Amino acid sequence: MSFEQWCTRWESVPLSEAAERYDICKASDNHVEDLEELFEDEPGCFFVHEGGLTIDGPLSIGNDPGLAPDTVYVIDGDLTVDGPMRFLNADVYTPLFVTGSVTAQHLMCLMDSNLFIGGSLTVGGLLMTELSDMGVVVVNGAASAGAWLETWDRGEVIFVDDLKARRLRLSGGDYLEHSDADDAADALLPEFLDGDTEDASEKLWKAALEGRPLLRP
Repeated sequence: MSFEQWCTRWESVPLSEAAERYDICKASDNHVEDLEELFEDEPGCFFVHEGGLTIDGPLSIGNDPGLAPDTVYVIDGDLTVDGPMRFLNADVYTPLFVTGSVTAQHLMCLMDSNLFIGGSLTVGGLLMTELSDMGVVVVNGAASAGAWLETWDRGEVIFVDDLKARRLRLSGGDYLEHSDADDAADALLPEFLDGDTEDASEKLWKAALEGRPLLRP
């Protein structure tokens, strides 16, 4: 699913006006200093959803080359997902900026995702980040989750306030080896870690869509 398909109320705001209204540099904790870092050509506009947005059920968003306009998407308000949410960009760096807070049952940010949250982040279950070098997640307000699984030593995940969550690492990997992260096998159900750990995100997302638990009781 592309950005264009999951909401029909996007307003095209000219770049000069949008850049003044929505400070992407500040929202990204200064990780994006210029839009040219994200786009081959400077976008002509931002796509903006005025006001909060509530999604009844799962939400899967993202972008592939040529799938949707390569620009900045802004929700000027809160984003509430009554179910799991996945953000997956592939070889493009289309950002989503939520000026308010984000709430979801589970949240997975994968590959080249750029998610900037101006307010708080509340994830009832699993927060998973598996980012490439250009992937960035920034939460400017309070953040909490049942558990946070980070699997790649790439990209940037910034919590301006401390994240309140159990931190997990994959067994056998050297990422987070010397941190206070727990072995993911102690928290995730074993079905998600059987075989190739690179498939864990797909297994977890499928289970989340089916309403099955991801974490051990």
